[in-house]
Amino acid sequence: MKVALFFFLVASQLPALPNAVLGALAQHESPLNGQDVTDVLLASGAWDGSQSLPGDWQADAGVAGAGSAYLMARPKVFGVDALLVRALHRDENLEELQITFADAGSFFGYLDRRLPGGMDRKEAIAQVQQRIDQKKADFSKFYADTSETLVSRLTGVDKRPRSAKRGRTRDLRAQFNEYQHKESGLIISLLDAPDRLLRVSIRKKETEVKSWLDTSEEKLGVSERLKALAEKVTRTGRGDLVLNGVEVVPQGYRPYCGLNTLVMVARYFGLHLDEDWLAVAGKFQNTGSAAGSDMLGLYRSVAKEAKFNLNRTSRYDHETVRRSIRAGMPVIVWRRWNQARDQLHTRVSRNFANKGDALYERPHEEVLPSKKKRSPLHASVIIGYNDERKEIIFLESWEGKSSPRRMPVSEIVHTADLTFSFRP
Repeated sequence: MKVALFFFLVASQLPALPNAVLGALAQHESPLNGQDVTDVLLASGAWDGSQSLPGDWQADAGVAGAGSAYLMARPKVFGVDALLVRALHRDENLEELQITFADAGSFFGYLDRRLPGGMDRKEAIAQVQQRIDQKKADFSKFYADTSETLVSRLTGVDKRPRSAKRGRTRDLRAQFNEYQHKESGLIISLLDAPDRLLRVSIRKKETEVKSWLDTSEEKLGVSERLKALAEKVTRTGRGDLVLNGVEVVPQGYRPYCGLNTLVMVARYFGLHLDEDWLAVAGKFQNTGSAAGSDMLGLYRSVAKEAKFNLNRTSRYDHETVRRSIRAGMPVIVWRRWNQARDQLHTRVSRNFANKGDALYERPHEEVLPSKKKRSPLHASVIIGYNDERKEIIFLESWEGKSSPRRMPVSEIVHTADLTFSFRP
């Protein structure tokens, strides 16, 4: 089932916010920028712990006890300019390196729909389509040239790559070509999703994985996993019942709130997924929006890959959410958004964080965002609630929104379009 919905920020509010990670890298001066670091990344010392990886690294949301960080530099790897180099460590040992060379989400961002004045509707539609077509052509050429060069360099490493897959769920299954680096014995896996994502992963040969679920989670039974999740629930002295361990994965200036919130929950459940691969699996189009993607199918597939079930309802039921939170299960809600309410959430949330006691007044329905007002659709992750204050506690994937936020239960009841709750 496809959804023709737009997940987005108000473009006029954040006109220059890039991908949260790549934007920081573009501004960061590093001696590694433009330098080829292939030999260092493949050196045995990096993998046996005797040698540190070069450069400065910024922590990212980890998975199931494995820490994640990305390199604050834009080097070359295999002689090709890298967009992002990400390292996964477990117990201080390097477990995997991911190098992204092309990513449609970062290239397209939000489509700029601002047009010169004086155009009629037909001219405006034609102008927007022309912009889309030009960006598609530019990215297709960049992708094809980069892929051709990278495959040529990897063929020099191993002329007979093997085919491999990762993902037990059909819609999340990724197809790789695996090249073995003879000197180090490392396996170099190439993920080539035409016109969407070009990425290389490097692992030790003995750490081959078939599922996106972390090996530590694969070994546990359902009851053990549920017990571990329930132990993440904390009650604070101010009445909050909240989950620990759901980390924000910033979406930056991309129409990815529905994806990034899903990644936040997926990683909490122990899945090694990211929004760029989910955009491929969810059939995102290169249009600067989420329109036409199979988001609902993607949500089901992620739940299945985590070995859970997914309930989806077209309304918000607070008692269901309370049960989910008590069980250690976050809830994703697609809701109608507007700037005035968002600013109010910020003020009340900051007041509470600073030991204040400001409360929401019960909002009048006519001032709330809604379908009828064509308010934009936005995704958030509910991680807690406060019965005394009659609030939910939620996280956003927007840049700069890493602190928990608060909203009246009466508001989420009115503004929710779809609610996704996970269960065994």
